[in-house]
Amino acid sequence: MVELIMGSIINYEFDWQKILSGQYLEWILQGIQISLSLMLLSSLFAVVLGVLLTFGQLSKYRVIRFISFLYIELCRNIPTLIWLLFFYYVFPELFSEPIKTMLNNNQALNFWAAIAGLSISSSGYISEIIRGGISGVSKEQVSAARTLGHSQWEIWIYIIWPQAIRICFPPLVSRLIHNMKNSSLALALSVHEIVWATQQIESITFRGIEATIIATLFFLCINYVFSRLGLSVEKRFLTDKNFKKIKKVKDVG
Repeated sequence: MVELIMGSIINYEFDWQKILSGQYLEWILQGIQISLSLMLLSSLFAVVLGVLLTFGQLSKYRVIRFISFLYIELCRNIPTLIWLLFFYYVFPELFSEPIKTMLNNNQALNFWAAIAGLSISSSGYISEIIRGGISGVSKEQVSAARTLGHSQWEIWIYIIWPQAIRICFPPLVSRLIHNMKNSSLALALSVHEIVWATQQIESITFRGIEATIIATLFFLCINYVFSRLGLSVEKRFLTDKNFKKIKKVKDVG
């Protein structure tokens, strides 16, 4: 069986001209554009929600902490695809008839449902990553800053956040890359992203190998560039020499 499959692949005749021309090329370019929009918007919203959830976990009010905890557990324990299906099929049904009709008639509902599902799913993980970074800051440094008369705002800006970002940045980049790969799940909502384009081209032309190679190279290039960009930011801005203010406070403490 394996030999038969390998033989078929070896004898396969590629036809890139057919895939990269006409309507099929338009589908691919449109799919790339929509995939990039899904990646960027969902990652942005996920980070914003994650930061808000982090402050919710650190709140002095027990009710807010409990709500944040419950939200995070739901985010982390429900599959991303379920979130996408929820916002597409269930979420409109929660509103009154006029609003429900308006949402269901909106042609971009599947796109925004995908963004909402991806954002919600990743925000819980991002919140835990950021909370872990904040927890990693030495309490002695905070106490020393208070002794020196620094305000709570100054402590967060000059002591907690710089070190927390330094700690959580690598896992945060990894999580965002994972979210970018999950954008392919929007196919389940018929969002015309790159995987949808790949499937459509394969079903019409039976050129699945070419189409799959294009989608694979797209995700490989985007995620590789983003990971290298994250590594460059980490080396350029998150090194020891950029934390002199922190070290001074630590030494005084």
